[in-house]
Amino acid sequence: MVKQKRTIVKQFIYNVIGTTFPTLALQLLFLPMIAKNMDGETYGFVLTIVAAVMMVSSGIGNVLNNIRMLSDTEYETKRIHGDFGYLFIVNAFATSAVIIGILYYYGIRGISTYLLTFFMSLSVYAKDYYIVRIRIALDYWKIMICNFFCVLGYAFGYGLFCLGGEWQYIYIIGSLFGLFYNLWKFPVQRPFFAKTALFVQTAKRFGALAMATILGRSLQYIDRLLLFPLLGGEDATIYYVSTLIGKTIAMALTPLNSFLLSQLAKKKELSRGVFGQIMLFTCGMGFVGYWICIIVAKPLLGLLYPQWIAQSMKYIYVTTLAAIISAISTVLNPIVLKFCNMNWQIVINGVCFVVYLIISLALLKLFGLMGFCIGNVIANGIMLLLMVIAYQRTYKGV
Repeated sequence: MVKQKRTIVKQFIYNVIGTTFPTLALQLLFLPMIAKNMDGETYGFVLTIVAAVMMVSSGIGNVLNNIRMLSDTEYETKRIHGDFGYLFIVNAFATSAVIIGILYYYGIRGISTYLLTFFMSLSVYAKDYYIVRIRIALDYWKIMICNFFCVLGYAFGYGLFCLGGEWQYIYIIGSLFGLFYNLWKFPVQRPFFAKTALFVQTAKRFGALAMATILGRSLQYIDRLLLFPLLGGEDATIYYVSTLIGKTIAMALTPLNSFLLSQLAKKKELSRGVFGQIMLFTCGMGFVGYWICIIVAKPLLGLLYPQWIAQSMKYIYVTTLAAIISAISTVLNPIVLKFCNMNWQIVINGVCFVVYLIISLALLKLFGLMGFCIGNVIANGIMLLLMVIAYQRTYKGV
């Protein structure tokens, strides 16, 4: 028993290091270095496109990843293989088309921007999906190594950027390095295009979770997509800088999401007592994380973004609170995903998305950027509350 607990702790550490390392490298190293070569308007556009790719391409890649993980036991029990090749290809084109549509909506005309953003979208999507093979194997050491390869790729991409290349190379090469590592360790299963008796059921589950996930991710990323056309790149940049520390600490909690889901995948129930313990632990971590953010914000942001530190500090207390509440919801989400009806995902994320749009835009009109930040806190708070209600209404045990 002691050995088993040590193994779980070791796996969790590998997962945290592996998952947070590329995020920290991007947020605290590569993106700030890119910003030094751009004005606020241009950098605001970069952040907006990154948000779109993370919301759509990475979001759908993770949905397909989660559905495959949740369905793995059923496929293995029936000794069948297939379906995910079709889903992968269809969604690769769908996500890339959405990203291209967003560029067109923003009035982008350069063909090189379209091509590079297309490849960025595709590579991020493929990497975020295919790492599922390692997650199914519960090999967190390989997850860590895979993400180290990603960071190495980011460094190569940044080198090309410094030589006169475009910023998208950072994401493209980083994702490809991670994807190639995955393919090396787990070659594509053949036949790639195979359909099974579970295809319709799997596709329906994917569709429901995809809708819920995009709505949920909107709370994390749509802020920049809204602010860029409404207020311009400069204000979008100021808002992003004010959220940076909180979202970075929040992202340090999100490895719990994939770790919990992989551990829960084969379980059939989770008691109220265990749920309460997870909730208490996560809220405690969030409380500590919030004050760490507040303490380190000014010196760290002053180092990373000295050109925008003065304007951003006005919003730091509110944006950090929104990020921490979002992180707590992210940790609880695998429990709702595993043990509650899939419709809860759509209800929770749909309600919060509508609330977010209405309240944030209304408060933006009344109080400017601060009102928008307060609307974000309200929407994330409602999401957390609905997750707790969903579990309490679903689980009938003790």
